[in-house]
Amino acid sequence: MCDETEVAVLQLKVGDFEMNLKRKIGAATNPIPMVDISPTIAPPIPSEPMNKSVSSAPSPSKAKPTSEKVSPFKNTSYGKPAKLAALEASGSNNYVLVTSPAVGKFQRSRTVKGKKQSPSCKEGDAIKEGQVIGYLHQLGTELPVTSDVAGEVLKLLSDDGDSVGYGDPLVAILPSFHDINIQ
Repeated sequence: MCDETEVAVLQLKVGDFEMNLKRKIGAATNPIPMVDISPTIAPPIPSEPMNKSVSSAPSPSKAKPTSEKVSPFKNTSYGKPAKLAALEASGSNNYVLVTSPAVGKFQRSRTVKGKKQSPSCKEGDAIKEGQVIGYLHQLGTELPVTSDVAGEVLKLLSDDGDSVGYGDPLVAILPSFHDINIQ
């Protein structure tokens, strides 16, 4: 309520909601005291560098610059995962990466009624196109992760329980020929 009205009590009732406001009228309002702010003058800049140092303060040691980025978050890495880097270093470039379709926690097996089932695939397994290779846990739901190609699982790049982001590589697959059917 503004100071321009003479309303002392306001009662508002809408359905089950009830609100009562009271104020003192005739009470002198104290104006906010004005503070005199005078402009400050910056101290002069010395023309010569200061050579005196405080003896009680230890001299800062020079840190070596590192090329790695330091993250304040635990288990967060920048760049390629170690398993993917090892796969690329092996010289094999015929593989296809199955990437994460969303953000979540990667699991190689499904949990049914609190019991963990066997993993959907292991390294060296032959898989079909569209076969489930793992699950992505998102807020209590399990999103199946399927393979885009048929072939052999070369490397599982994410372990059980790893947090993955959109587009992170999960599995490296060596594709099979189109004429050969895996059964």
